[in-house]
Order: sequence, then C-alpha cells, then structure tokens
Amino acid sequence: MNWKLKHRQQLWLAAERGTIRKDWGGKIRVALGFPNRYAVGMSNLGFQSVYQALNRLETLVCERFFYPEPEDFPEHRRAPGNLLSVESQRPLRDFDLIAFSLAFENDYPNLLEMLALAGLPLRSARRSEALPLVVAGGIAVCLNPEPLALFVDLFFAGEAESLLASFWERWLELQSHDLSRQDRLLALARDVPGIYVPSLYQDRYQEDGTLLAMEPNFGAPPRVMVQRADLSSAPVCQTSVFTPHTEFSNVALLELGRGCGRGCRFCAAGFVCRPPRYQSADKLRQAADELLPATDRLGLVSAAVSDHPEVIPVCQELLARGAALSFSSLRADTLTPELLASLTRSRHQAVAIAPDAGSERLRRVINKGLSTEQILNAAEILVEAGVMQLKLYFMIGLPTETLDDLQALADLTKKIKHHVLHKSRGRKKMGTITLSINAFVPKPFTPFQWAPFAGIKTIKERTRWIRQALQKVPNVRVHFDLPKWAFIEALLTKGDRRVGQFLERLVTEGASWPQVLKNVPFNPDFWVMRERGRDEVFPWEILDHGIDRSFLWDEYQRALKGLASPPCQPELCRRCGVCR
Repeated sequence: MNWKLKHRQQLWLAAERGTIRKDWGGKIRVALGFPNRYAVGMSNLGFQSVYQALNRLETLVCERFFYPEPEDFPEHRRAPGNLLSVESQRPLRDFDLIAFSLAFENDYPNLLEMLALAGLPLRSARRSEALPLVVAGGIAVCLNPEPLALFVDLFFAGEAESLLASFWERWLELQSHDLSRQDRLLALARDVPGIYVPSLYQDRYQEDGTLLAMEPNFGAPPRVMVQRADLSSAPVCQTSVFTPHTEFSNVALLELGRGCGRGCRFCAAGFVCRPPRYQSADKLRQAADELLPATDRLGLVSAAVSDHPEVIPVCQELLARGAALSFSSLRADTLTPELLASLTRSRHQAVAIAPDAGSERLRRVINKGLSTEQILNAAEILVEAGVMQLKLYFMIGLPTETLDDLQALADLTKKIKHHVLHKSRGRKKMGTITLSINAFVPKPFTPFQWAPFAGIKTIKERTRWIRQALQKVPNVRVHFDLPKWAFIEALLTKGDRRVGQFLERLVTEGASWPQVLKNVPFNPDFWVMRERGRDEVFPWEILDHGIDRSFLWDEYQRALKGLASPPCQPELCRRCGVCR
C-alpha cells in the first residue's frame, strides 16, 4: 500500500463534515467514482445525491473515489492497482461494483484511465468473473452511452431515485443463484426497467458508415426506457458532505426541481426531463432545516430556478430564517421585485443571466424567447438592486448564425454596458460585465441533434471577431472555451461505439487527442461535422426518453425557419409525446 496516496485520502476525510461510514460486514460493496478531481466531484450535486441515496440502503456500503491529483500520478504509475476509496482507503478490486457518475462527456477518458490505474482491463469483455462489475449513470450517458459501450458492463438509464431500489432488490435475488457474470447482466436487463447492458446488443452499419440498427440479443428489450423519479416521494437532492476543498466550500446546494418547460432547442434538460417537475415548498423547508445548522449559505439549483411555482415564498421564508441565498442562474424575463429583494438581502455582488444568442432572430432560432429590451431591463434592475457584476452566457456556432448575429452580440454587450454605467453612477462604483462564450455543441434528444458542429476553424474565426469587437470596451471581460474541447465534446456526444476506439487509444498508447484523431481508421468529422439525414438511425436511440422523433424534427425545421414555439404545457399539450 502506498502511504503517500493513503495520506491524501485521510487529509480529505479529516476536513469533511457529513462523511458516511458503514461497516462492510455482509453488505454489497460499491465504489462510487467521479472521473475528475476531488474538488470537482464534491462540487457536483448529482454525485453527492447518489452517494447519499446508495448509503440509505441497509444492504449496501458505498465509498467514493476520484481521478487522481496531478502530483499523485507518478505514485500511481509506480504502484498499479492503488486507486483507493476515500472512506476506507481500499483498492477498487475489493468492491463488488465500481459505479461512475458521469456529468460531462469530456471526462470519459478519465474513466478509462481510472480503470487502468485500478488494475482492471479496459474492455468489459476482457474482465474476469472475479472482478467487480463496472456500471455508470448520469446525465451524459443518459443522452448517449454508446462511446463507452465497450468499457461499461451496465448503464443506469434514468434518475437514481427511480432505479436504485428495484436494481438492488433484483441484485440480491440473483446473488442466491450460481450465475455467470453475463447471465446476471441479462437478468438485470430483462427484469429492471432502465438497465442497459451494451454487450446484449450488436451494432450494424450501412456501407456509408451510418448506423443501420442496434440489434438486441438473448431477449433484451429493443429499447431501454429512461426512468424518471416521482419528486413527490423522492428525497430532496441536497449537499450531504461539506468540505473546504470545493468550489462551494461553505454553500449547501438545494435542488428546487428538474427540467425546464421553456423549450430552448439547444438544451437537453428541456427535452429529456419533460415535463418539468418541482419539489414542494414543504419538502424544501424540511431540507433547509437539515442544512442550516451546517451553513447559512444556500444555493438554489434548477434548470430554471425562477420558474418554480413557489420560489418566492420559499425564498422569503429562508431569508427570514437567516439564510443567504444564491441562484444557479436567472432568466432575464423573470426578475420580479421579490426575487431582487432576495438578491439584495443576500448581498449578492454577481448574477448570471443567459441571453445565449446576440440577435433576436437567432434567439428565435434557438427558441430562447427573450427580447433585447427584456435583457437590457434585467441588467438595469440588477444594478439598481446593488448587483455590480453581471455574467452573460452566450454561444457561438449556432445553426444559421451569421456575421450579423455576431455584430448583434457585440452591440448588445455595449448596450448592456451603457445601461450598467448609467445606473451605477449614483453608487460611485463601476459595474463589470463578464461574457462567457462557448461553442455550441448539438446534443442528442434535442431538435438540434441533426445539426453539425460549426468546426474548430469557424469557431476560432468567430472568437477572434468578437475579441476585436469588444477589446476596447472598458470593464467588459470576455472568456472563451478552447474550440478543440468543444470538438471533442461533440465527438463524444454524438458518436457511436466506434468512437470508443479513440478513447481506448488515448489510454493504452498514452497519446494526445491530436495524435489519436490522426491515427485511427475513422474520420472524426463523420460524427462531428456532418448534418444528419432526417431518417438516419442514431446510436443514442437505444434509449427511449418518450419524446416523439417527429416532434424533434418539426422543431428543427421551425428553427431553420426562425419560428418560435410555445413552452411545455403538460396540462394542455401533447405535442412532444411524453405526456401521452
């Protein structure tokens, strides 16, 4: 055992509050991994929620593990097999299951590297009966699990609260039978809704390289229905373990709801989580009762915080109890006086809003539903409320985008700057504006799943154009993600099983992404840069979110025509197919 590696885990534990420790005796042993560094994983509410949910089960003990810190890699490479759990510092081979929580596609290479550091074969077909099963869940693989299909034994397709109880009940039943690894996987896939076992399906391709079919074998279901939780009976997702070594070191996160009904065409959460669901005010109050003794800073999290039907009374009650509130982001058209009062009383200095596109035309294309006047008004009233730092989220490379749209983005930024300057003069303090501009990556199960990625060259050109347009505007900062990472995200988001070979070579050859992309027998542009045909079979359609494909296609056509669509109204509408 490498004591340097063990010592780091012990330092993390010593700084934590809320760590769950359970005796291993007679229990199923699950190692829950996040394929990024400790600070990133412990900032992720989904990861913390799964850790808490698994440990609620009496028959199971769940311990965490993370992608190593950079300075620890030499130790890991000198001592393979010493990727350890945090709670007991045991190697991953000692567990029955190794489970990964996957929020971001660009973390996929880290998952494979973690398997290698644990001393496990990368491909599931090469792992023996004696080794732990490797399973995975999370929003990234609920959109498209196929790039990881060669390496993961089993995927959880859906939300943890809707899957865990039935999965573990069936798992315990199967333990009493002398079954092979593959027979156990087959039984789980047949008997537990939402379980996807890639080895039970054969991918078939046409001569042009497009997918022909995903053929089920051994009685596996033709498609796997993604499971959604009933939030009325599910616990509220909230921070369970506090540590100073995170982005939110003294903030407790509290999930208000899931999904968004606005129908922005680029946003997966607005489609795969339909219809939007909200936690009740009573349950949120109870969750706050548990969190406030630990910290008075609460972060309210949702795809659309201000759309929660009871957000105002919840905020008012939490403020009355001495909490300081922050919000994941706010829509420019929902900044009510009551919400502004919550910001003011919490002494907020920075707020993020997301115009997403610079022109009203392009906002109609993406179905954002915000006018320039609403955005400018939001900036004014935020500064009037004492918020002196505005963060604006934009995307470039959106379908139908032109130079006129980039000019509109620059003009909108300058107008916001003018309004902020005008309103901040009386405060004797100049407000600042930060633009966060990312390349648009088309996502599965959205209307833009047919759309191509704009390309690295195009994104670089548009990045340069925006920099030049805004470089002389004072108190405006502009941040861009690197285009190459958006290209990789697009590859891992829209790829099929063949993309797994890119990931495998990254780890087995120790190669960089540019080296791998040049030396594999596939052109990555096939998945990234190509507009898909209307009837093309998509690899991610092995999963079923209940959304009609024809609805998504119609929305794509409306986008190309610049037509807006109404929001999700489950009590009135059956357009998308989810509520039928």
